[in-house]
Amino acid sequence: MRRLSVFAAAAVAILAADAQFFNIFPKGPSVNAEVTGKARMEPSSVVVGQPCAIVMELDVEKNVGVESLQVGGLPDAGVVYGEGFENLPDGSSPRAGRTVKRFRLPVRFLSSVTQEVSMVVQGMAVVRRQQGGMSFSSSSSFGTRLAPFRIEVQELPTDRRPQSFSGAVGTRFQMEQKLTPDHVRPGDLVTATYTLTYDGYCPSNVWPSIERLSKEFKAYDPKEVSRTEGKIVWTQMLVPLTVAATNSAFVSLSYYNPHPKRYEVARARPVPLVFVSGEAASTENTAVVVTTEATGAARGAADNGVGGERTVTLRLAPSDASAPQRMASPRVSARHRLVPLISFSLPDFRTSHGRKFGV
Repeated sequence: MRRLSVFAAAAVAILAADAQFFNIFPKGPSVNAEVTGKARMEPSSVVVGQPCAIVMELDVEKNVGVESLQVGGLPDAGVVYGEGFENLPDGSSPRAGRTVKRFRLPVRFLSSVTQEVSMVVQGMAVVRRQQGGMSFSSSSSFGTRLAPFRIEVQELPTDRRPQSFSGAVGTRFQMEQKLTPDHVRPGDLVTATYTLTYDGYCPSNVWPSIERLSKEFKAYDPKEVSRTEGKIVWTQMLVPLTVAATNSAFVSLSYYNPHPKRYEVARARPVPLVFVSGEAASTENTAVVVTTEATGAARGAADNGVGGERTVTLRLAPSDASAPQRMASPRVSARHRLVPLISFSLPDFRTSHGRKFGV
């Protein structure tokens, strides 16, 4: 009997400890996942390619957060871009004890659309609470159909559309041009860099117009070298053949500006070249020095008589071996300029050839 009473006392102590534990670590707060809402397009009417947004307003219980949003029902022509949903300041609800969570979804439309849309929104309703220096949360999934709203996307106007127009739409388009180097002599290789910055949309086939380049240049085809949100960079290799090649080309890109509702052109004016000499650089009897160095495991392989990978460095030397090498300067003869090193790797065939070659 006495042993039974000891077990009973132990059980009571365990239950008391459990009760105290759950009092210290209570369950998360309950969540009311009732969500209603509506949406609209801003601005209410746009043209194809024009950046716009779907603004959503979700009516939820006060102190409830909304996370992991997903939407369905957007027309096929609509493309979401950027980082997805953006949080906007909360609004007030006409219902007591509730608030309005507001979100902005950046979109653009790639073809014309005019229709009523009723989008479906899914997500998580989350409640968080702090107690005793600890954080507790509860969540519940929800899905709701938003009230219908109108989407109106018009085709770009054909009136006064430039022949060079390729679909760019937006505002604050700016084209810049830079030549590197800009102090040259005939025959030097010049890199022309064309940089477009913009606020809007540029399709993948957008391309600048390069016009009125002097025939005294040999020009290679331009190429796109980088594209990020709001910036595109192209480069073009140019060779001035004579000192008459004093200016680069006119570079421009046409786009549609939806605010004044007209086509505009971003222009970069020609950049002047300064000739430090009228004589072309000599390219005859240029010596090429090749040095090799084994790297990593290749050193061990080479020591064991096995072919390994080696790094080869090419350095252009002056054609006149007696002439001192100096740093490149507009006043230094081209035959004395140092050319940047070119490094690459190739197998070591363990041949008996020397490692200095002349061409």
